[in-house]
Amino acid sequence: MMMLTQSHQGQVLLVDDDDDVLESWCHLLSLSGYRVTMTQNPQKALAQLSPQWDGVVVSDIYMPAMNGIDFLGQIQKIDSEIPVIMITGHADIPLAVTAVKQGAWDFLEKPLDPEKLLHLLATALPQRLEVLARREKITSAIEQQIIGSSAQINILRQHIASLAQTDKDFMLEGEPGTGRHTFAELLHSLSHRRDSPLTVHDCRLHSSLQEVSERLQTTVGGTLIFHAPEYLHASCQRWLGRELLNYERQGNKALRHIVIFDSNPDQLVEQHQLMPELYYYFSQVRLKLPRLTERKDDITALFRYFLRQCCKKLTIPLPPVENAYLAKLKDYTWPGNVRELKNVAELYAVGIVKLAGDKRVLSSPLNSGPLDSIVDDYEKKVIEDTLYLFAGRLTETAEHLGIPRKKLYLKMKKYNLTKEVFKPHS
Repeated sequence: MMMLTQSHQGQVLLVDDDDDVLESWCHLLSLSGYRVTMTQNPQKALAQLSPQWDGVVVSDIYMPAMNGIDFLGQIQKIDSEIPVIMITGHADIPLAVTAVKQGAWDFLEKPLDPEKLLHLLATALPQRLEVLARREKITSAIEQQIIGSSAQINILRQHIASLAQTDKDFMLEGEPGTGRHTFAELLHSLSHRRDSPLTVHDCRLHSSLQEVSERLQTTVGGTLIFHAPEYLHASCQRWLGRELLNYERQGNKALRHIVIFDSNPDQLVEQHQLMPELYYYFSQVRLKLPRLTERKDDITALFRYFLRQCCKKLTIPLPPVENAYLAKLKDYTWPGNVRELKNVAELYAVGIVKLAGDKRVLSSPLNSGPLDSIVDDYEKKVIEDTLYLFAGRLTETAEHLGIPRKKLYLKMKKYNLTKEVFKPHS
């Protein structure tokens, strides 16, 4: 049975096996301006709920068809942030307390105090609307910042939206160039920690126990990324794993921790480069980024996005792109993943058509003056990214860029680049 009123107070779902009680509650709430739906069947109530539902559930805790704890559990499977107010008889108060501990908004004792119920609804409904608004904001930001429509990317969007609303530590997996740090930054910007700093601790460069300990102590309130913790000494890894586990057990969430591995973490454990303590802590939540070749349907959209961004930044016209060139982009192997595609798009924007393994071809004559410095900036960036990709190995870097090794030396000297900076450190 259903009863609606012309109101804007919000939506309330009433659940009780006693029809007279339902009618009484419904009358009270309707007079107070709420849109009320009522049912005696918990299963029918569950069928009306969804993650987008914008109301509050008010339910008797003792019903023959399903007790309140089980009903609450079923609601939380749909959406753990739907407010649930439990109504209980005096004998069921311990059960109601258990329900609150398990996530119910609150409970009221029979006979029902109308003022208390209205007060709880007045606090629970705005909270629910705030949750939905936050989710919409997160979804909108993710849609704008994660480019592509492939199945892999749609799944990734869902995972990021979920992670952004929690404070869980997690493992971010993926090859270099897939956007690991970009996604970590996005998650941080969408979380409640967004006004606190995002800090990266590169374990290849700062691997001592003292450095790791100091970083944990000095980075407060924000998000801390451990990049390549497999380079930490085994004893330091064990210490860090135990320390993070202690924080979790004590409910100490002064920081959110994200870990990014340079190699497959499962293989690192097998090779005894990654200690089980650290691996198992972070493997509770794993976010895997696909290679660009695993999301080929996104390549055209990504290329056009990076091209537009670059042209907008440089205030230059958007150049035309032939379908044959786009097809060539799709057929390429992309060892540098999205980072390499971004470099190609940026070079294309300033008149250089380039794919690794091809010769550089000017799509239009380069102007002298400011454009020269623009090209220099992008050339330096491409060389830096490629040196990172090949960990400072000059022969492979030169081959990837399609230039002689001697020319690479000269370019590195010109831009004051040294190969040691790009090499992993133990």
